Amino acid sequence: MFAVPKNPRSWLLILLVALVVLLTACGSTGSGSTSSSDSNSSTTLADKQVLRYPNVGTADIGKLDPASGPDANSNEAISMIFSGLVRADSNLHAVPDQASSWDISKDNKVYTFHLKSGIKFSDGTPVTAQTYVYSWTRVLLPAVKSPIAPVLEEAIMGANDVLSGKTTTLSGVKALDDHTFQVTLVRPTAYFLQLLTVSLFYPVNQSFVEKYGQTDWVNHVVGNGAGTGPFMVKSWQRNVSMTLVPNPNYYGARTKLKEVDMTFVRDVSTGFRAYQAGQYDFVDNISAIDQLQAQSMPGFTRKPILESDLLFFDNKTAPFNNTAVRQAFAAAIDKQALVKAVYHNSVTPASTIIPPDSYGAQDYAGIPYDPAKAKELLKTAYPDSSKIPTITFSYPSTQVPSTLPEVLQQMWKNTLGINVKLNGMELTSYNAATTKRNIQFGFTQWGVYFPDPYEWLDLSLLSTSPNNNGSWSNAAFDQTVAQAEQTSGEQRIALYNKAEQIAIDNVGWLPLDHQSQAAVVSNKVHGLKLGSGGFYFGDWSDIYLTK
Repeated sequence: MFAVPKNPRSWLLILLVALVVLLTACGSTGSGSTSSSDSNSSTTLADKQVLRYPNVGTADIGKLDPASGPDANSNEAISMIFSGLVRADSNLHAVPDQASSWDISKDNKVYTFHLKSGIKFSDGTPVTAQTYVYSWTRVLLPAVKSPIAPVLEEAIMGANDVLSGKTTTLSGVKALDDHTFQVTLVRPTAYFLQLLTVSLFYPVNQSFVEKYGQTDWVNHVVGNGAGTGPFMVKSWQRNVSMTLVPNPNYYGARTKLKEVDMTFVRDVSTGFRAYQAGQYDFVDNISAIDQLQAQSMPGFTRKPILESDLLFFDNKTAPFNNTAVRQAFAAAIDKQALVKAVYHNSVTPASTIIPPDSYGAQDYAGIPYDPAKAKELLKTAYPDSSKIPTITFSYPSTQVPSTLPEVLQQMWKNTLGINVKLNGMELTSYNAATTKRNIQFGFTQWGVYFPDPYEWLDLSLLSTSPNNNGSWSNAAFDQTVAQAEQTSGEQRIALYNKAEQIAIDNVGWLPLDHQSQAAVVSNKVHGLKLGSGGFYFGDWSDIYLTK
């Protein structure tokens, strides 16, 4: 969330897309294409090129600073306003963006990026190699408090010295001249280019940040030169909407759209009903129950994405500081029944953390549904069930199907005899509570920026990770991941497979299901499709409306 904690829902990355071939999208559930042109659609451009965009599942953009570890909903706006050296294609592979090319040293530790000419922030401020030196150093500063920079930049030479406050100079980054940016790593990092697709590495406008302050500048983006992306913010009505217009200084191909009206929609069913009423030009994040109706609508599509639903526990306090209790809760969940009853088979039951289609995925049984074993495990920790502390399961109410908490609650009651309290929370408040590690037992949707085991395991399960919301700590896991990052190829993946098994067996995370993304797109909207990370807008130059 990647994530995001994707997050959040999916980590929905808005990146480069090739011009989509005109085809019929009615009833499609396999290809992931949401090209909205069919044989009866007009090819005449609409007079009003204004895209009505529902940002479903959130009350507002909660984290607009690329350094903040944005949730997927916030990242939808970030990816329109900001951009970086590289971007991801629809399959989350890195392709050139502000960097026209790069050179990699023979030892795979020095990357030299050659910047395109004429790159500017939306206020006209030039972007140089020094801009990247500033931006990559800034995210490590203690004052910024980035939850993701310590992990995402840990391979860059000198990162720990900046994090600890010893220096404000990141020794591993240099501006060789205005158009040449060099990065030195402490070790070869197989996924480094893919890592740079993450918004943390996008440049920010130094003069703008210094004018308003490291944390307050995000509240002054309206009409100002915050980013280098294809759009800038025209207006932002908090908890209602954000209006974006084309960046006049964008270095890439220009969008045909004149405006994007992004409306924040807390409730997923409300978003779907509003689309049916003609209020939006597309809708995603469709609930499982609404998909039963949506799948017969023109423009419907559904595709597996790199996102998993998982549960986490506060490992520091009773009862979940006991591994057997976490294992008991895992063994008490009938995931097949859960997927059928709650998701109407629109997702896949998960025995692993990493989805089957992701690089580094493995076939592992995990902790299977076993009521007898669940009872036995709980009894080893609490022979007297009356001694079990009160347990509260918290979750973002806009991010989960309304029946999911109740079904889980009933499963734990039936098998373990435990009355778990339910606590539904608004997404922004929930994210704040997880960041502060104030959740005893919680839910997360983790989606990745790029398909690598590092994204799934390092960012949220290492004992040192700021995103480790359950404070899970396992020395064998940490050691295995460290070994994996010192190797490459099949040996690296084998070590990551071992690390994932440790995390599953010891319930660092409890995987529930692997997600699919469903959407309906009007046949007036062109150039839009679903990719491995969800909706894929590319650089927006191929997105347009017809009559």
